[in-house]
Amino acid sequence: MPEKNVGDEDVKAAIERTDTGDGPGTDNLDDLPESDFVGCAEDDAGAGPQATATIPYDCPVANFIDELSATGHVTHTSYKKTSVTLHHNAGRLSHQDVLDVWTVRPASAHFDVDAAGAVAQYVKVNEYAWAVGNTAGNQSSISIEMANATLAPNWTVGEATWKNAARLAGWLFAEVIGERPSRSNLFYHHHWSSTVCAGPYMDRIYDEVLAAAQVSYDHFKDAHPTPRPDAEPVAVERRR
Repeated sequence: MPEKNVGDEDVKAAIERTDTGDGPGTDNLDDLPESDFVGCAEDDAGAGPQATATIPYDCPVANFIDELSATGHVTHTSYKKTSVTLHHNAGRLSHQDVLDVWTVRPASAHFDVDAAGAVAQYVKVNEYAWAVGNTAGNQSSISIEMANATLAPNWTVGEATWKNAARLAGWLFAEVIGERPSRSNLFYHHHWSSTVCAGPYMDRIYDEVLAAAQVSYDHFKDAHPTPRPDAEPVAVERRR
């Protein structure tokens, strides 16, 4: 059975972890591409839809894009994406918990998949998330975080989480990257920097994750085409 989500305790532990290898990819933030760091102009959640739309995925996508942007921990410069990178949260975190961690720690990623398999988006897919601790990786890869089911030393990830992360990866390969997922473009975080992320459990099941992403890619390539992410689809209302 997964361990109980302990909320604030896991957030605190995730903030304090120093071996994650995430971040903007340089110790000198002046070396990053120019960023406008524009946040949401309206803090009142009841004031209407958020300004920045999520991807046109065929499942609900909770929208944290403007709230993450307001932290300054993302670079609003677009790049051609050629790979997807999977991470683990280093905690049993909700979507809101993930934002709380990144509000304090200079890090971000494009997506998170929680314990139930639900998806949230924090960074526009073509932008530079502060995710892998490597400039080239942050420029070229779309990062997907996954909630842990258990903590150290195994850092397991629940089946609903990793399967939905693989499905999302397949969609991204089909609709954004334009290539079939393979060992040369579906990575774990440790491909880019010195870290154990996405953890020993995910290392053991990499072949299953890749196969699931390939099945998803094939499904979306055969399905009726969806609008490209830069088509500014209608945002999905964030679930609480």
